[in-house]
Amino acid sequence: MARFKFRLEVSLRLAEQTFKTAQRELAEEVRHWQVCKSASEAQQKTLLQAQEEQRNAGRCHPENLGMCQIFAYEQHKRLRECETKQIEQELILENARNNLLKAHREVEKFRSLKEKRLKAFRLAEVQKEQKILDETGQVLYWRQQRQV
Repeated sequence: MARFKFRLEVSLRLAEQTFKTAQRELAEEVRHWQVCKSASEAQQKTLLQAQEEQRNAGRCHPENLGMCQIFAYEQHKRLRECETKQIEQELILENARNNLLKAHREVEKFRSLKEKRLKAFRLAEVQKEQKILDETGQVLYWRQQRQV
C-alpha cells in the first residue's frame, strides 16, 4: 500500500510555527497589559492618598496646602499617563489577539485540507485494492470455468 504524502506539509508546519509565535506574542502583550494595569492601580492609590493629605493639610496645616496640591496634581497627571499607556496596551493586545486568531484559522485550514486529502487517499487506496481483488476473482473464476 502506498504512503500518504501531504504536499502542503511545509506550509502546515510554517502555519503552526506562526501560530506558536502568535501565542507567545499574545502572552507577552498580556503581561505588559497586566504591568500597565498594576501601575495604574498603584497610581490610583497614590492619588487617593495625596488627595487625603491635601484635605488634611487644608484642615490642619494650611501652610502645606500648596505643596499638597502640587503633589496631588502631579499624581493625577501620572495616573492619566498610566491610563493612557494601559489603553494603548489594550489596543496592542487586541491586535495580538487578532493575529493569533488569523494564525489559528490558517493552521486549521491546512489541517482540514490534510484530513480531507488523507480521507480521499485512503478511499482511493481501498478502491484500488477492491479493483485488484475483483480482477483476481474474475481471473480465478474464468480459470475455474475453463477447467470444467
